Amino acid sequence: MAKYKCPNLGECDHANIGKIFEHAPGEELKCPGCNTLLTPVAAPDASGSGGKTPALIAAGAAVLVALAGGGYYLTRGSSKAPEAPPPASAPIAEQAPTAQPAIPPTPVTAPGIAPSESETKALRQESQDKLTSGDATSAEQASNKAAANEMLKLAIAKMAQGKLDEAEKDLLEARARDPKQSLVSYNLAILRLKQGRRDDALKEFEASFMAGFSYFDKMDQDHDLDAMRKDTRFNELVAQYRNRSGK
Repeated sequence: MAKYKCPNLGECDHANIGKIFEHAPGEELKCPGCNTLLTPVAAPDASGSGGKTPALIAAGAAVLVALAGGGYYLTRGSSKAPEAPPPASAPIAEQAPTAQPAIPPTPVTAPGIAPSESETKALRQESQDKLTSGDATSAEQASNKAAANEMLKLAIAKMAQGKLDEAEKDLLEARARDPKQSLVSYNLAILRLKQGRRDDALKEFEASFMAGFSYFDKMDQDHDLDAMRKDTRFNELVAQYRNRSGK
């Protein structure tokens, strides 16, 4: 009887163990395990090595079973859903350029000399005190002086803006309220210089000095007078009244 084996290694247990089937001519040559067509087994050679053939076949079959099994597990492993990719890292925000410290604008020096806020505040308080005590006349005088100081500040601000005509109106109104305020005449002198009226400016300077002007230290720092400092008449006038005031 001829010998046959199942060639379906890895899929059929009969093939994996190398089982030999004997069939007479004319019998059905299909594997009873997997229904695969059987293949004939070669007869052993005369050298006596035929005894080893079944063992080698069995060993080879075992290796194939192992490989097939590994492929099975690899196939099963590959059927798993792919792992989700790690979350994308948030984009790194671009660093904003370092802000450069703002350079403060160069302050513009206001023209002339303004009365201090403390002087104006004292005049307001004086007016209130005089009114409370029943001295209406003195209260009005103090109130007019305080108002003249406020007009002076307004006129200086307008001169700084180049509004010379408006500044002149405020200065003349301040003079009407307080004729003896030396800073009114001084700032009128500055205004006359800006108007190009140097002779009129000298008259206003003299009126200011005669009214008791005492701000010679501030006058020395007033750049509006730079054009006058080479004028002999101005220098003589300043020297005369500076010596009288002791400043």
